[in-house]
Amino acid sequence: MTAAVANTAMLKRVMPGKRAERKHPNASFTLIELLVVIAIIAILAAMLLPALSKAKAKGQTIKCASNMRNWGIATIMYLDDFRDRLPLFGDLSSDYTKAFWHAKLAPYIARQMETGKIFTATQVFYDEVRRCPGGSVGPVPFSRWTQPSTNWNCWIGAHFGAFGEPLSGPFYYGDVNPPLQVSRIRKPSDAMMFMDTITHYVYSPVEPNYRFTLDMNRDGLVDTMPQYPDTPFNYGRPTVHNQGANVTLLDGHVERVSFKKLWEIDNRRQVVHSFWYLED
Repeated sequence: MTAAVANTAMLKRVMPGKRAERKHPNASFTLIELLVVIAIIAILAAMLLPALSKAKAKGQTIKCASNMRNWGIATIMYLDDFRDRLPLFGDLSSDYTKAFWHAKLAPYIARQMETGKIFTATQVFYDEVRRCPGGSVGPVPFSRWTQPSTNWNCWIGAHFGAFGEPLSGPFYYGDVNPPLQVSRIRKPSDAMMFMDTITHYVYSPVEPNYRFTLDMNRDGLVDTMPQYPDTPFNYGRPTVHNQGANVTLLDGHVERVSFKKLWEIDNRRQVVHSFWYLED
């Protein structure tokens, strides 16, 4: 019996079976096996990419909201120092070397306030704290600009209301009225100060001259004004964060608002969202 077992073991060493052949160091994948592995990897990648894309977009929204919050806090600190008066959008509409709102608020976000320069040449104008990471390089969606732009196209901008008569926005030029006393704003938690914009402002659709009259994206909403028919959304970016935008309210808090809510109009073709209205 022992001799038989020994002979069997010897035969296995001399004549290895198929199982041993598969463990041969020179064994490799067949073409079919390789194609199956590649197909599985492709399927997994296709399943993961949308989730990664959503995670990236969510991260951009959070980063933008953090920047927006900094500007909201800066505004509150400015009010404490200037007897509850907001900074003007710009001191004079005819002199762009005067400090604009972002320069006036710069010291409150640990940035330098530069004077005597055209506002687009100041450091804070292109600072990362004013930049929305959800933007991109080139023209914005629905833009009719004929020349491509190489500039970043989404920045935190002010809710601009011309000259303060009527009070259609918290920031306006000082040619007619002094800086806004915030006691005129009835609901600070419902009054929009900043939102995602193409450059540094959004024209308030409450201002009669800036009301939406042109429908650019054919969704039934009135999207921009006749003065700048090639630029969508009154220079705002209300769709940059998954068809919505971040906004900063006067009390300092930040919200994401869907495009359809922020841009909703009534049967008179006037914007209805309460964030646009300061005294109602």
